[in-house]
Amino acid sequence: MLEYIIACLIALGCGIVSAVIGLGGGFLFVPTLTVLFNLDVKTAMGTSLAVIIFSSFSASFWYRRQGKILYKVALILIPPSVLFAVIGSFITHYVDARILIAIFAGVLILISIEMLIPRFRFLKEIRFGPSFVLSTTVSSQENQPITRIPYSHLLIWGAIGGLLGGITGTSGGAIFVPALATIGIPMYYAVATSMFTIIILAIACTISYAALGQISLPFVIVYGIGAAIGAGLGTVVATRIKEIQVRYIFGVLLFSMALLMIIGQLR
Repeated sequence: MLEYIIACLIALGCGIVSAVIGLGGGFLFVPTLTVLFNLDVKTAMGTSLAVIIFSSFSASFWYRRQGKILYKVALILIPPSVLFAVIGSFITHYVDARILIAIFAGVLILISIEMLIPRFRFLKEIRFGPSFVLSTTVSSQENQPITRIPYSHLLIWGAIGGLLGGITGTSGGAIFVPALATIGIPMYYAVATSMFTIIILAIACTISYAALGQISLPFVIVYGIGAAIGAGLGTVVATRIKEIQVRYIFGVLLFSMALLMIIGQLR
């Protein structure tokens, strides 16, 4: 019983962080489930994705009330991200997870550098084909309105985020948030839109991992309760943090996540 109480409190803290930076929480759920509660890596990934349903739904509920979710952007991201997330979750059943995680950790390090040093650009803008005009009510702190968003940018990075999220059990937010920021969407809106996008992706991946028997139901319940409460609190915390601070927090946590993954593979 004490173990589950501790697990719920840990998930609450993870939920707060996940809502602030838009990652769903998988980058914290997976290492805590493996290191503290001795779940094997693949079961931890499946359990993490199931828990992300709770955290992302809770955060999205409150971000919707704040008017931060860009629904058109999310609806374009969802189809490719879900499709490739399901593919990624099945890939883990046939490919050595250590190889996949090593590649993902390298990508995360590059993205974290981009968040900490804006002049370094890893996630490139993809501008070909048709585009659409985003609402002019969304603007950065410098009051520069967002104009056109290419469909190609959202579709390609949505697919990449979904694939990596399905492989690692981290939902894809590590790609979605910086990809949206790269195209000019303010971090607050990128975080909220990422959390909304993650809901469907997490549901699809959870079904895939459940079919493979790689989910721990007790930890889904206790982590899910804690994560949902924490994510709700995180949306309040996010309103009290400056946009540049969100970028720095995002970068530091991504770098830490990559190191945790690498250390975990060396154990």
